[in-house]
Amino acid sequence: MKLKMKSLDLSVFCVLLIVVMGASPALAQMGPGGGPVNGMGQGMGQGMGQGMMNGYGFDQYDKRFAGFGAMTFEEVGNNFGIPVKTMLSDLGLPEDMSTQLTILEVEEQYGVSGQEIVSYMVMNTQQSHTSLNARQRLLMCQQAVQAVRGGGMGQGMYFMRQGRFTYGNYTTFDFDSDAGEVSNFAVSGDMIFDSATVSDFAFKGEQVAGATAVYEGADSQILLHDNPMGTMQVVAFANKTVVFDLAEDVKASMETTLSDDLKNVVVVKITKNNFEGYLTVSKNYLASGTDARPLEGLDVKVSGDRVTVNLVENSVVMFRAIPMEPAVMQTGYSYGSRAAYMHQVLNREIASGRVGAELALRAGGDNASIVNYTPMGLQVRERDRDRIVLGVDSDLPEGRVITVNVDNETINLSNLDRLRFRFDGLDIEKAGSIDELFAGGNRPLCYLVQENETATMAVYIPKFSEHEIVIDLAPEAGEGGAGEEGGEEVATEEGAETKSTPAFEFGLGVAVLASAYGLRRRR
Repeated sequence: MKLKMKSLDLSVFCVLLIVVMGASPALAQMGPGGGPVNGMGQGMGQGMGQGMMNGYGFDQYDKRFAGFGAMTFEEVGNNFGIPVKTMLSDLGLPEDMSTQLTILEVEEQYGVSGQEIVSYMVMNTQQSHTSLNARQRLLMCQQAVQAVRGGGMGQGMYFMRQGRFTYGNYTTFDFDSDAGEVSNFAVSGDMIFDSATVSDFAFKGEQVAGATAVYEGADSQILLHDNPMGTMQVVAFANKTVVFDLAEDVKASMETTLSDDLKNVVVVKITKNNFEGYLTVSKNYLASGTDARPLEGLDVKVSGDRVTVNLVENSVVMFRAIPMEPAVMQTGYSYGSRAAYMHQVLNREIASGRVGAELALRAGGDNASIVNYTPMGLQVRERDRDRIVLGVDSDLPEGRVITVNVDNETINLSNLDRLRFRFDGLDIEKAGSIDELFAGGNRPLCYLVQENETATMAVYIPKFSEHEIVIDLAPEAGEGGAGEEGGEEVATEEGAETKSTPAFEFGLGVAVLASAYGLRRRR
């Protein structure tokens, strides 16, 4: 029988994000974050504000938050079923602090705000209100995080740490270096894996920076990314067994339709209510010599709430969800059919080595997320409102696809007829489906699916050396196009000039966000 939620509930990660992003000056120095909004946090350090007294609005869900600021620290722990010692440790308070202090007194004497404490209780309670279902509790978590981070969680893609816990805007988890185990792994507040354990990990070191967390073992790596796909990779340089224990209500099933025609690829579909993601097992295309040599010994077994993956040298298992913005996910996942299909194809083609890299950009933060799947250089050369200039280079003999994920504040998506892609100065032909980009050929192609106020774009690059890709908006009628290069020329197989025709598709559900990352090759 698997162990569920070892020491902390899923909710602790959302709250740890809140705690770190909250008002504590010392923790605020760990990274950018938002301040109080909509009255949240008002009155801190200035007497008993109405916000603290009503649990910053959470008393409307759970009456235990009524009179929150006047409760003693011990009383709060008892009410919500959390040991006082655990609360002191998680909130960074002294072990010898008097537990008879009220929440207001704790704020005044130790600088840990009532907002931080109430958020911690929302997310970490061991005695949930019986009238709340799981989705309502998740909604409480999201509302708290959005309030602290300025609404919509749009102020950055990066990991922040406290002890063994690591928490980002999208991906949260804790890591046990002795066991080689990632536990309490959640995407956008939803628990997906209770744990993911790598055999004989032999921890050597770690690097957590930006939106990337890398844990180095003697002959394996664990990589996690703070992005809406919740990307997690385990890279093996020797035979390894990786055991994924599923969280409550999560289901796993073999997905043969995505992998039957592919060698050295196994795909497992991961679902939870309407949530959908995939575990893909394949070659590690960043390792030298993998294209020419077939892998032997890859094996995946799904048994109840456990997925067991047997990796071999130069193989990788990756979890990648179909993305959903946290603000959209409040009432459940609702994927548009085109977006769902596009990301199914992308997962398959990542596993087959035909996606070179993924880039994600969001307004309101300085970070970009770049995830490399094959040896390819991808750089953001220029980034302005409604304009992105990328540089790509590689020594690969065959073409690859790159993906770019943006929100409406990065590029105006309200009129897709104005959105244009240019490859070395020439307009890129727009494909009618994502499958066309993986059919090969000698001309660049692009494809886009818009979901709500985000979009996932894909560009096929047929040949490599160094290239420049520009994504921007064409001038509106009457604005003039002086100085705009290649406005009507389209890069084609024969180099002829043709008119580009919009073939973008629309959807209803989701898209993408992220932060900095590059998969390191073993030396």
